[in-house]
Amino acid sequence: MAPRKGQLGSINAPSFETKKDEASNDSEVEDLERGPDQGFIYEVPRNIRQANPKAYTPLLISIGPLHYRKTSLASMAKYKVDYQVKFLQRTSVSKKALESFWSFIERNDKSILNCYEALIDEDEFVKMIFYDALFIMELFLRNYEKEVEKNSDIKDLLLKETWSAGLRRDSILLENQIPMFVLEELYKPYENHKLASDASVPSFLKLACSYFDIPWDPQFEHIEIPHFTALQRCHMTKTQNPSSKTKIPTLKKVYGATSLHEVGVELIVEPNQTACLLDVKFDGKKLKIPKLTVHSNTEAYLRNVMAFEMCHCPDEAYVCAYIELMNYLIPTAQDVEQLIEEGILSKEGKNEGRLVTIINTNIAVQRMIKKFMQGIGEPPACYRETANRLNQLYKEGRKRKVTLFIKENYGILKRVYFPNLWRGTGTVAAFMVVVLTCIQTVFAFVN
Repeated sequence: MAPRKGQLGSINAPSFETKKDEASNDSEVEDLERGPDQGFIYEVPRNIRQANPKAYTPLLISIGPLHYRKTSLASMAKYKVDYQVKFLQRTSVSKKALESFWSFIERNDKSILNCYEALIDEDEFVKMIFYDALFIMELFLRNYEKEVEKNSDIKDLLLKETWSAGLRRDSILLENQIPMFVLEELYKPYENHKLASDASVPSFLKLACSYFDIPWDPQFEHIEIPHFTALQRCHMTKTQNPSSKTKIPTLKKVYGATSLHEVGVELIVEPNQTACLLDVKFDGKKLKIPKLTVHSNTEAYLRNVMAFEMCHCPDEAYVCAYIELMNYLIPTAQDVEQLIEEGILSKEGKNEGRLVTIINTNIAVQRMIKKFMQGIGEPPACYRETANRLNQLYKEGRKRKVTLFIKENYGILKRVYFPNLWRGTGTVAAFMVVVLTCIQTVFAFVN
């Protein structure tokens, strides 16, 4: 059977030159192939995927080769071609620049292919990468223009709220990536351009952060970021490296947020707005946790970052370790409510949609987070010492409560039931009668 045509199969490729640029040479290509880390775009392993396959699968658009031939996503091909035309119409972009980019992909197709761990069909590979990169670039630039120029009269369907959240979700998926260095190469001729409002266009990394609603942090410039899933992980972790050298095994029992609150543990949202998810602090009886916003895309964002960690850097799977801690803290929906009351969990998400279709969002959030660890291997034991200390604090708190209860009620007990020898003897006798009656009743049923 002949292979099915891809999304762009019926579209003629631009008549670009395929010769190498005069400035390029073989050593440049060899350096590029040695430059980016190879094999950092993965197919999500089956044991991880089976917990929720939809969280790893694009719904609107395919980016890169892993979902390229899916007919359910083929309708977006016309937007990719349209965006290529719109990108070429920008004043700072010439046909020569796009010819150079096409040639860049052709020269380095092996380097780009090596970024994928899966076996890739090379048919139409250059054309696919070309159009996907142009689509992302034009989408990011249009989004930035909308944000900077505060243009509420949006004519582009893909920037409408109904589409933008879905596109943002699909663009963060681990299986829906093209290498960052390809996009940065395309962006080079455009980085000194100015918008109609005379605002300067930022670096490509800042442009990507703007699109994904990720607050800019100068630390990003010093971190190697191979694709957008890794960018999302950088936002969640930044340069925080929790201690993972501890040998504490997986804990069988950890008391939830409500139980901890009852024994005096203060659950506080981290006041520092720039803190990342990993910045969990436990001091005395105060447990500070950064805010986690829960919206319609949260599950896809977290699951894909966790899958990337387990495939790429399992010894530094810090987001997986954080989710393990959250699993400990919310065994029930009541614990979710406790964290919402403290501001640690928030159900508001900018442009991401809200969980309005679910009758009980607390139960939904609790079930969602509990399922995150299904199929995930053993994460680093970053927060297990904290969990152990919380357990110890809970046990000490319960002992204090029992002791206090006995002290408070001992006087009443003595005054009512043991004021003198005769009353005390009568109390003991009555208790023994009740016990013997219960034993007799049990024996009667047994026989």
